[in-house]
Amino acid sequence: MRMVPEALGRCLRIASRGLCVLAVDGLSHEAALSTLVHARIHPLRSTFPSTSTSAWLTAVTGEDPSVHGALGMVHRAPGADRVTHLVSGDTYGFDTRTRPGSTPPAHALLNAGRTIFDDALACDRPALVVGAELERLTGEWVSALLHGARVVPSQAAASRPSTDPVAVVERTVREVGAVLARAVEAPPLLWAYVNVDDHIHQAGYDARLRMALQLLDTAASRWADAGWSVVAHADHGQTEVTPRADLIDAWARLDHPAFCRMPAGGAGRVRWLYPLPGREQAVEHAARAALGEHALVLTQDELHEQGLLSATPVVRDRIGEVVALAASPAFPVPDPKAAWEHGALSDAEMLVPFAAWNPPLDSILPLDLI
Repeated sequence: MRMVPEALGRCLRIASRGLCVLAVDGLSHEAALSTLVHARIHPLRSTFPSTSTSAWLTAVTGEDPSVHGALGMVHRAPGADRVTHLVSGDTYGFDTRTRPGSTPPAHALLNAGRTIFDDALACDRPALVVGAELERLTGEWVSALLHGARVVPSQAAASRPSTDPVAVVERTVREVGAVLARAVEAPPLLWAYVNVDDHIHQAGYDARLRMALQLLDTAASRWADAGWSVVAHADHGQTEVTPRADLIDAWARLDHPAFCRMPAGGAGRVRWLYPLPGREQAVEHAARAALGEHALVLTQDELHEQGLLSATPVVRDRIGEVVALAASPAFPVPDPKAAWEHGALSDAEMLVPFAAWNPPLDSILPLDLI
């Protein structure tokens, strides 16, 4: 995933008309192979955690999560006494949500750097973004993600956009087509966010989702035939989950002020606890006993030793001291109503596509990228 900015920069440099990047949220490598049939596809490996906040920021900056600091969906800012939801910006303590006057963080929530949009502008290329869902967001994460880009307004942003994948793709195709039809002074970078992730969480990679991806493939082929460089990649895949009620209860007993100083963080199939000072080892042992074969419970140092997440100051200041990675579908995910989830290490979650309709893959993508 860290090589994506380099590959996109190479593609933009040789794009005669411009580059369209389809950023497809939640698309697994396996699903892409059977639906994006006109593209050439190479597998990429997602970040850990395999979540949107982590992976998309890596894909536009080239920085590892241990550097940019988007670690899952929920974590604390250094020095804070509560956790923050990176997308909504809401903060949570055991006592209340978004409490005014809580201890101000000593540092920013994120540590993100230069983006592909900044790089495009430096080369005098317009940097444009299409995506009603992102247009509706505020806060540090979306600002870091889209730094340097101009968001093209979408009528769909006025209200909550549909999560039906066919509707999402049809809207994206209309809005991308409208941008590509405009006269521009220099070949642009157009980055289009395609949110099929919400649908996959509920229905998986079903017939409706596959129909939507086939429509996207047809449109991408049409744009490529018209001379545009068109590529697509995803942030993570998803795997089916069946969280067990007893494991949900066991996690809730540990995620409590009797044991922890703030609510749990993480996302989906990776979660962490912030034990009270002096209770770290007790909470670690209790988590291992409670979750058993359904989770791999690790400390920050063990995450580092296993090559999953470098124990940088950015990481140590943000995630909890006790981390649980899903090892079975029964793992207690935060949303027990979700039928599919991600965040952990299975191939279904980690392997994602990098697809190209034009130009050839070997002209832009190192083959050792995975």
